[in-house]
Amino acid sequence: MNFTNYLADRLVKATVGTVSYTAPTEVFLGLYTEDPTKAGFSSNEVDEASYNRQVVKFTPPKDGVSTNEAQIDWSTATSNWGNVGWISVMDAPSGGFMLYFTELDNAKEILSGDQFKIDANKLSLTLT
Repeated sequence: MNFTNYLADRLVKATVGTVSYTAPTEVFLGLYTEDPTKAGFSSNEVDEASYNRQVVKFTPPKDGVSTNEAQIDWSTATSNWGNVGWISVMDAPSGGFMLYFTELDNAKEILSGDQFKIDANKLSLTLT
């Protein structure tokens, strides 16, 4: 996943000692119909009655890689969500700041009655 400008700035400042950074105690996954870009634009996040960001827990990092510990399930769509092609890691269940984002390998048109899922260990955060 890519760093947003928000996270990159905070990590650089934290590692050179000019500003401290406190990591969130929980992080949440958001779904997007357009690229949120490094600027972390949330204007294209799915915005439907049955949609909510989902809590995600990552494995302890090993050699700079961490993956989602468990399967992540969104609620069944009660309306069309659109063509979901991007995902983000957010620091709050609504609002907040985007930390990471990435394009999905395969965009998925979410229609009423569909349920979006990510299998365990399929979402990777990698720092090299």
